[in-house]
Amino acid sequence: MFPEILKTLFEIVLFEDLGNQWRLSRPMITLILVNEQILTDLKAHILSSQPIDQHQRLSLCFDKLMVDVNRSLDSNNRNKFTQNLTLFRNDFPMK
Repeated sequence: MFPEILKTLFEIVLFEDLGNQWRLSRPMITLILVNEQILTDLKAHILSSQPIDQHQRLSLCFDKLMVDVNRSLDSNNRNKFTQNLTLFRNDFPMK
């Protein structure tokens, strides 16, 4: 069930017009930290659904998503993930 929830949250971030990802980032970081393989599998799934010419760009966006994010739910770490998620959304707008 966790992978489906995370997939839905990513789809909202990527495909919906949101002004602020803060309220979605909190459950997203929790789900990712429960099982990091979920993020790896989701990345592969999203890549497979996109045009091949976008794969490298999206893959880099996913890599940046977890930069300086550690395995903790402390406030600073959650804030860093939220910042990264906002950059992720801005760096790879879906057309």
